[in-house]
Amino acid sequence: MSIQDILQTLVNSLPMIGRYALVTMGIVLIFRTTATTNFAQGLIGTFGTFFVTFLSLTFTELPLWVCLLLGMVVGFLLGMFVDVALIRQARRITPSGKQMITMGVMMILVNVTPMIFRDITLWTRPGKAFTTGILHFSLFGHALNITEMGLLAFVIAAVVLGAVFAALKFTKWGLGVRATAANETVAQMMGVNTRIITAFSWALAGSLATLGGFFTGAGTALNVTLMGNAQVYGFLACVLGGFGSFPAPILGAVIIPLVYNFAGNPGLMGPNAGMWQNMITFVVVLLLILAFPNGLLGKKYIKKV
Repeated sequence: MSIQDILQTLVNSLPMIGRYALVTMGIVLIFRTTATTNFAQGLIGTFGTFFVTFLSLTFTELPLWVCLLLGMVVGFLLGMFVDVALIRQARRITPSGKQMITMGVMMILVNVTPMIFRDITLWTRPGKAFTTGILHFSLFGHALNITEMGLLAFVIAAVVLGAVFAALKFTKWGLGVRATAANETVAQMMGVNTRIITAFSWALAGSLATLGGFFTGAGTALNVTLMGNAQVYGFLACVLGGFGSFPAPILGAVIIPLVYNFAGNPGLMGPNAGMWQNMITFVVVLLLILAFPNGLLGKKYIKKV
């Protein structure tokens, strides 16, 4: 495997890193503020992506970026609805019960989405989509390439996630999120409105999922399984990095696409690399989790008796 192959594989991983990091950030936001793993995260993003496509095909005079923003608003509202109308009404049930609620939301969206958008099958529209050309550039004297959409996915994901982390650190909302994540009861005693914090976290997660779904479905035929891999690998990224902090799962969202793309590289794994790509990725991630049971950046908590 040559240096150029290694560099090209790294470049090829950038779009997937961006998409998975968006989904992962939504999952960890919800988990840290409500102690709930949201199984409907991928379907919320899928619904938002279908809505973006619906607007794009129906209102052809609208710029695609406007359709995307409106789709993110739909994801925002849908995420908020799940928290306010469902999760909040079930605060006294067990965490497993809350997970089952999100599983129910997932099953509803699986069936409702194709009913609502039954005529929507293609993500783009002729002459109106973002360009899908290929950019050629040189790095360390090696000729590399990346699709314009893939580069855009990575750049926008980096900017959006950078803004989210800045908000977590420097805004009143971020302080409330961190206080709620540390101890919701104590946060309430300190005057933090945890209802607003959790509702906005669910809503923001819905918007991030829609943005990830938009780039995942770019130029492809749409179906309800669009975000299946992103959902699974998003959870894996959280476990691999560690649920104990907000940045740690993003590390997992970087590692998993790298493992996935190197496992599928014929120059490294042979001509049938694609057949074993998913299996090798899961095996490597499993071994890392066994070696770091609290996550790569997780801390081991010792209870004093």
